[in-house]
Amino acid sequence: MSPWVRLTQLVWPHRRRLAVSVVFGALAASLWGLELLLTFPVATVFLEGKSLATYLHEQTERVEVQLADHQRDLDRLEPRWKAIEGRADAAAVTERAQLLTEQAKCQRRMNSESWQLWFIGWIETRVLPWLPQNQFRLLAVLLAGLVVTTFFKGLFTFLQDQGAGAVAELCVIDLRALVFRKVLNRDPQSIELEGAPKILSGLTYDLSGLTHGLTTIGGRIVREPLKAVACIIAGFCVNWRLTALALIVVPVAGWLFSVMGRRLKRAVHRVFDAMARIYQFLEECFHNVKVVIAYQQQGRLRRQFHRQNRDFYKQSMRFVKIDALTNPATEFLGMAAVLLGVLPGGYLVLRNTTMIGGVQLSSMPMSVSELITLYAILAGVLDPLRKFSKYFPLIKQCGSALERVFRLHDQAGLVVQSERPLPLPRLESTIELRDVHFHYAHRDASASPRTPVLKGVSLTVTAGETIALVGPNGSGKSTLIGLLTRFYDPSEGAVLFDDADLRDVRLRDLRDQLALVPQEPLLFDDTIAANIQYGRPSATAAEIHSAAVQAHVWDFAESLPQQLATPVGPQGKSLSGGQRQRVALARALLRDPRVLILDEPMAAVDAVSEQLLHRTLKTFVRGRTTFLITHQLSAAVLEYVTRIVLLDHGRVIATGRHEELLAISPLYQRLFAATGKQAA
Repeated sequence: MSPWVRLTQLVWPHRRRLAVSVVFGALAASLWGLELLLTFPVATVFLEGKSLATYLHEQTERVEVQLADHQRDLDRLEPRWKAIEGRADAAAVTERAQLLTEQAKCQRRMNSESWQLWFIGWIETRVLPWLPQNQFRLLAVLLAGLVVTTFFKGLFTFLQDQGAGAVAELCVIDLRALVFRKVLNRDPQSIELEGAPKILSGLTYDLSGLTHGLTTIGGRIVREPLKAVACIIAGFCVNWRLTALALIVVPVAGWLFSVMGRRLKRAVHRVFDAMARIYQFLEECFHNVKVVIAYQQQGRLRRQFHRQNRDFYKQSMRFVKIDALTNPATEFLGMAAVLLGVLPGGYLVLRNTTMIGGVQLSSMPMSVSELITLYAILAGVLDPLRKFSKYFPLIKQCGSALERVFRLHDQAGLVVQSERPLPLPRLESTIELRDVHFHYAHRDASASPRTPVLKGVSLTVTAGETIALVGPNGSGKSTLIGLLTRFYDPSEGAVLFDDADLRDVRLRDLRDQLALVPQEPLLFDDTIAANIQYGRPSATAAEIHSAAVQAHVWDFAESLPQQLATPVGPQGKSLSGGQRQRVALARALLRDPRVLILDEPMAAVDAVSEQLLHRTLKTFVRGRTTFLITHQLSAAVLEYVTRIVLLDHGRVIATGRHEELLAISPLYQRLFAATGKQAA
């Protein structure tokens, strides 16, 4: 489906506001055509020195003469009709068809001129009595009419731009919220494959350009074509044949816009991609800024950034060149259209004729006033076309931005909830990994699969057990945890909660039972209390305070001026690593989970804090199923761990208690020795 069609779905809730805007645009366009039509009486009064009454009387006489001529043409057909009356031969049939064609042509001309006669009579009886007879006063009234028309045209233009701009802003706000919601519902692996910089570019740079574009062209995209249509209608009122002749350039203009549109689209996509690469470079640079400064790599990064900017400049210039060509090309075609209409008109006026080379271009000889009016009207078509060509690149830019944003919205996650998910009751019996194989996905879907991270892992955990996952780096511990939270789905095998495959159950039911404390504590730029409350948004202040005390957050928060209402800063940087970890643990405790997952929770805390937190966990893990990834096999850990699972190269090597693994596993012996034998 076209991105513009999809955009209409976002416009639909604001259709009333948009409809009012379109009405104001139509009024502004109509007044634009009226302004140009007022050129005719001004030219008649000022250049030809005629009064309007005289001009209308002359036009009435000319139309009556034309009507009489057409009536005579019809009368001349009567003898020919009588000649073939009653005949059925082929010649008679052919003659009858010719007579019908000629009769229809005469009738159409008579109908057109009868309408002109009625219109002239309407002006003479309804409009002319209200106009002054003095020519100078009439000119002043006409010019005042131009001023009033221009004022109201400007007012309607303002109201249309304001309404269309409001609709554009509201649509982009809705689209940003829609994409953000869809991205948040994806799994972590899908977001990593997409790349945070690309997502940020889509939600910021692409949508900012879209907002600017839709706001700018929101009113003009309706008004400028309507202005051109109003001028064309006015031109048909003056001389439809010459106006139609001028429109010969329309197919050429359509072809030109089509070619430029395709090139603009490609150029805009390259610009967006180049900006996404700049986002990625900056995000990586500032994330690793300590390494950059410590190893004095500022110069190298400056050179890399310069190359990124040069590439962005190169791609942008392709867009700029096509953009710069659009306006002159459109203006040239518009002027060609004006000449196609006015040059033959000038010939008709100078030769006082209605035909050129046997082709009739006017029903009656044109006056200088009519020629000037036709020129003004065709030139009036040129102005909307020139403005439209100015906004044409912006339209293509908006279209490309819409494509990228909708592509970001439509990107399917690797973890998808079943169409008819089953409810998942609270865990009562076991968690089982049954012959689980897993490999991470490639960014390129056509690439060959990566090396498996887990290879045939089978493990059964009884509800209420506390399992310590140990093993060398890269053995698959964190991946296994990701399968339990359903951040990933197994490539083969299954993960079961009480014999229910996690791929068949409601994701919300699963994650309502989980609490995760990651190795790097993740906090939001909010207060300590708010970060704890993420564990359970409905928690009361007393429950938040209790969790803070239990996780020893209150130990340091009590001395802060705002206590638990103290802001933690972006990513919690105003707190130390150990303090952030305590807040993350308090958040998990507040959730009161059925399954607790701890990924190196003591990595950033000091020895005293570690002992306090272990004491908390020793009490909290009772009656819960707990998975603990740790490299610190201290005595405090072994006090509440019921079983240890040893992994290596994606396989479960051994399971059992600490003493059992020490006795049978050389790998476990080496790992335990590397921790400083804290458990001895």
